Amino acid sequence: ATSIKQRIMMQLVKNESQTDIADDFSVSGWTVRRVINHLDHVFKPNYHWLPRHIAFDDFHSGRFAPSGMSMILVNIENHRTLNIILSRRSSFLRNYFLRYSHRARLAVQTVTVDLYTPYRRLIQELFPHALIIADHFHVVAQAYRALNQTRIKVMNRAGKSSRQWRALKHFWKLLLTPSALLKYDNFWRRRNFGYAQLTDIEVIHRLLAFDDELKQAYQYYQGLILAVNHRSKSALNQLLAIKWTALPQAFQKVQRTLRTHRQKIIASFKYDHYTNGPVEGTNNKIKVIKRTAYGFRNFFHFRVRILISLPNSYIAINWHNKTAHVQGQARAA
Repeated sequence: ATSIKQRIMMQLVKNESQTDIADDFSVSGWTVRRVINHLDHVFKPNYHWLPRHIAFDDFHSGRFAPSGMSMILVNIENHRTLNIILSRRSSFLRNYFLRYSHRARLAVQTVTVDLYTPYRRLIQELFPHALIIADHFHVVAQAYRALNQTRIKVMNRAGKSSRQWRALKHFWKLLLTPSALLKYDNFWRRRNFGYAQLTDIEVIHRLLAFDDELKQAYQYYQGLILAVNHRSKSALNQLLAIKWTALPQAFQKVQRTLRTHRQKIIASFKYDHYTNGPVEGTNNKIKVIKRTAYGFRNFFHFRVRILISLPNSYIAINWHNKTAHVQGQARAA
């Protein structure tokens, strides 16, 4: 029985559902659950240490979490996962981080987050020495979504049977592509423009000619990408100086949000190598784990499977060392 439990522990590393693991070893699903429950002591974080540079981001977890959203905490310097936190609500996050010693929280120098305003007040309270950095992905995503909304609005205004509607629907990816990635020399026959041979740039010019609001939205979106990619404080300030009422409706909220977080965005230009990109990649892995398991009803099981499966997490590194020790004992026996 002990050897089977040890083999189940080693099998948990693989992205395999608990039911399949139980079938592999001819045991009940409850046996696999008991093995996971006995791992509680292995998966306790070190509440006396935090890295200098951290990042956290929310993701869809399950019904066990308030609002269905949980948080992932990462060491942004080496992209190692620190922990999975049950809820993203401010009261829960405050109680969670207060478990860490005051000295550990004072050691945190930067916190990279999205533009969710309540996080700012919470971070200032919990990590008084930390500089808050706005994640570049979430900054650009604000304008990305607004441009897409404007595109759909212009499509609906033109009518479903119109040439403009079909062209804006067909070339939506091209419209959202950063201008630096557009091609100037690919003369292709474009069915939506009478099979004329047009480059990507020429297609964009024709799309923007459909509507002034779309053109203004596109220019704002590309201007923001340019400012972020070149870490240009002057370009950002020039963009944020635009009167928000003069912008398309979808971009008015974007302008107010970016103005609120101006200093966080400028701080991100100095620490441009600290982004939530690795966190977003981890979120994709979590989706795969959830899909394989057909969802989770127990947060502890969910957290354990994530932390074991992520090879770069601190807990997974300790876990691999533990399982290697177990394997060595089994071979010796």
